[in-house]
Amino acid sequence: MSTTRSTSIRTQVLGLAAAALTVGTLALTGSPAQAVGGIDGGNISNYGDVPTSVDVTAFGSGDALATWTRPVVGGTKVYAAIATDGVWGAAKTVTAAPVTDAHDAHAVANANGDLAVVWNQTTGGEEKVRGSRYLANGTWDGSTLLSPAFDLETVHSIDAGMDGAGRVHVAYEAVNNGEHRVQTTMWSPGVAPQLSALDDDSFEPSIDVNEAGDVLMSYFDSTNGTEVKATRRNASVGWLGPKSLSWIENVMDDTVAVLADNGEGAVMMGGMEDGKVRAVVTRVSPTGTLGFPQPLSAAGVNATWRDLAMSPNGTMQATWSAFENGGYVVRAAVAKPAQAFGTAGIADPGTTLSQDHRSLVSDGADQVVVHNDADQLNVRHHTNPVLPWSQYDAGATNGAFAADMDREGNVVAVGVVENAFNSYVQADFLDIAGPAAAVTAPGAVVGSPSFDVAWKVTDSLSGVKSTDVMVRTAAWNSGFGPQQVIADNTTTTSQPFAGTFGSTHCFQAQGTDKAGNLGFRSPERCTTVPLDDTALVGTKWKRTTKAGAFNNTATMTKKKGRKLTLTGIQARHLDLILTKATKGGKVKVYWNGTAVKTINLKGTGQVTVPVLDLGSVQTGTLKIKVVSKNGRKVTIDGIVAAK
Repeated sequence: MSTTRSTSIRTQVLGLAAAALTVGTLALTGSPAQAVGGIDGGNISNYGDVPTSVDVTAFGSGDALATWTRPVVGGTKVYAAIATDGVWGAAKTVTAAPVTDAHDAHAVANANGDLAVVWNQTTGGEEKVRGSRYLANGTWDGSTLLSPAFDLETVHSIDAGMDGAGRVHVAYEAVNNGEHRVQTTMWSPGVAPQLSALDDDSFEPSIDVNEAGDVLMSYFDSTNGTEVKATRRNASVGWLGPKSLSWIENVMDDTVAVLADNGEGAVMMGGMEDGKVRAVVTRVSPTGTLGFPQPLSAAGVNATWRDLAMSPNGTMQATWSAFENGGYVVRAAVAKPAQAFGTAGIADPGTTLSQDHRSLVSDGADQVVVHNDADQLNVRHHTNPVLPWSQYDAGATNGAFAADMDREGNVVAVGVVENAFNSYVQADFLDIAGPAAAVTAPGAVVGSPSFDVAWKVTDSLSGVKSTDVMVRTAAWNSGFGPQQVIADNTTTTSQPFAGTFGSTHCFQAQGTDKAGNLGFRSPERCTTVPLDDTALVGTKWKRTTKAGAFNNTATMTKKKGRKLTLTGIQARHLDLILTKATKGGKVKVYWNGTAVKTINLKGTGQVTVPVLDLGSVQTGTLKIKVVSKNGRKVTIDGIVAAK
């Protein structure tokens, strides 16, 4: 067990690093663009004494919560600031009055915008873990004790997260009478905190939480030599029995636990081999089953300042610093969801010292490493596999810093500028993600071949520059043709579209923001123009022109046994457009000779009746047969043959 411990957590607080990070190319596909744009938040804390800790968490697109602790007259205070769409609000006190030695502050949040701050505070000569929630009226709710009221001499290595229900999950290393033990707390809104204690001789927990309430924790244990253990819990089941991660020799005491939305997780640790430390990742299943340890760094080379990031969909990026060929480099390896890590590549071919850093990765191709270089907070980013990594200088920082990534891939970084009583916390966003796009109209079926297409494109940081809109079309009796652009670099939000009878049209939108980021294409929104009744083939039916009917035509009969057919249909879903009457009849509908629906037309008005949902596009013949007695009116107005 080493004598020096450093906490590695998902939104970790990082101390001063001494070297630049210049990153090489890693093969992570899926991103549509490389352009980025920085948003300088400047001084978000006001000036004062040197902040003693700082942290940040992203909880929405361009939204973030930052927290820090700072000495004031009479003690210390905990502060927080909130950013909305990249714009920081005024700093507010979380602890209204000065407290004794507040430090190690952590910001936690969820996708619903629930926010909380957790910190270490001395009371009666003992260190305590305390927390505060942000209220709807814009204030903080005071201070809640999240650790035992007595018998904790010191507290180390706090880590925390929040799930989608607003439950705050906290882990920390407690020391009492020289005994070290990892302890945890689950703090639900409006409920007293639930405290738990793990093994004796346990140290330095790392915890990660997903929206569903799954929690994964790793920690160092020295009960039987040196080992790393992992345990998990969910909202309804307590901590599972800790399991030891296998490794051939001793292990280092710092770990990183990460968790995806689906509950899949992983733990990074440092494993000794022949006197050197290797970067090792072990997967942890949603049920707590451990995978085999995968060493990522080369044998015979020390891997230091190890970090691991996991995106919501389970993409991982592992990074570490190593001394190779007479100098320090930073290496990185990427694993797609449910896949093994690829070969580690050079992320930085040369740094002056072992590089402390923060690793971040998105669901797409956005890879980020945040570090300090010559008192400048640098955000290294890679958003296109065929282009090299780039660097954004996120402002002056000569103290602790922290960084996080939102679900879209945008990065927020904060850092302390130490300058006696003119010290402050500065913040920056890096707009990596392109705009979010959605086609909002028309609906699934339209009443005319000519209709309006509408879309909504939003970008929380740089703003939207332009939008492209595409369509692909399939006739009722054929497959889709190639996609075509119907709006190129437009700044509008809708435009008319001329379709054709019986066709399905599927639209997508894609936006570009003012930083030059191209967003991902929206999900397709498909609409079908009905096929007119005149396309149906039958004898002794009456074809009429009728105002208010689809395409102003209708096909009618009052005779039992009359049939209409349409062959060669290629569709996933079929509807009939019919007109009811006071003395309406009945029809039976067949698909490829099999009866699938009987429809009663007694009533009033035009109706669209679902006939068949095939689940996938199939080819067949539709037949409509009148089964009511003579004199009952049957009116067919159109067919919806949707892809």
